[in-house]
Amino acid sequence: MTFPALRWPLVLLSAVALCLSAGLAVPLSAQAAGRSTKDRVYSAAQAAEGRDLYDGRCKNCHTAISHTGPPFRANWDKRPLSDLWDYILEKMPKDAPGTLEEDEYAKVLAYILRMNGMPPGTEALPADKKLLRAIRIDAPVPRPSQQHQQYHP
Repeated sequence: MTFPALRWPLVLLSAVALCLSAGLAVPLSAQAAGRSTKDRVYSAAQAAEGRDLYDGRCKNCHTAISHTGPPFRANWDKRPLSDLWDYILEKMPKDAPGTLEEDEYAKVLAYILRMNGMPPGTEALPADKKLLRAIRIDAPVPRPSQQHQQYHP
């Protein structure tokens, strides 16, 4: 058997392996695309650290009310979480945009989700735009008795 004769089985085997690995990756990405902020995408500890950052860097320019409830839902509901990530990364803090570390922005983002009544989980929200793009913001509509609690977490 000559070398060129061995090449075709290797090419075919490689092609089959590539197709199989791509087939396994599709369900994972399809699953990620279906995630929402209702799926506990940040941790309570991360949101608590985000609250401290918010109190130190954000609160002096605007209150939590501008980032919660109806104004939040009107601007961000049903959009990818990466849109909100881009906004805060590029525009905040107002006095020095882009000056926080990416993990600090993720903590502030987790706190914003918490302020809006989205449930915490056990894993921290990633500081990765590509991963955040696969998470849809699903802002809950609070019952009237919950609105005061939502604005003051």
